Amino acid sequence: MIEMLNRILDTIEKYLMMLLMFSATIVTIVQVVARYVFNNSLYWSEEFILYALISMSFLAASMGVRYSAHISVEAIYAFVGPRIARLLRIFSAVLGLVFAGSLIYYGSRLFMNTLNMGQLSTAMQIPVAYVYFVIPMSGFFMLIRYMLVFKQLALYGKYEPLATAASAG
Repeated sequence: MIEMLNRILDTIEKYLMMLLMFSATIVTIVQVVARYVFNNSLYWSEEFILYALISMSFLAASMGVRYSAHISVEAIYAFVGPRIARLLRIFSAVLGLVFAGSLIYYGSRLFMNTLNMGQLSTAMQIPVAYVYFVIPMSGFFMLIRYMLVFKQLALYGKYEPLATAASAG
């Protein structure tokens, strides 16, 4: 079940990241052309690009769990035995689960509070709550990822992250 959700998240994250990167790049190019060629800029482009970058950052946090790309202190494992190292990795996964749960809880509260207030973004005039929705969504994605990490650590004693193009070559 977790593995199936993990594959679904892989696809969702991949396409969302591609869409956000593509749209931010296109809007940036159009903004530069409009400003320097036509001497007229898009009033909403900076806000859009900022929101796209923020959304990519939150999505990348979940992808970082999947690829085991987050910063960690690996040196400690050299000084402890394999049993303690395994327990430390499991403890780390539990902390990740708690953090993901916190993102879901507090991000959902922020989303709902902002939605109820009806706050609109300055330039694009969209509800700011839509932008904040990426926080609990990312927390949910991370929760699924950390559940997979925890399951593999508990059952097999190790987690095998997905290889990236840089690490596979």
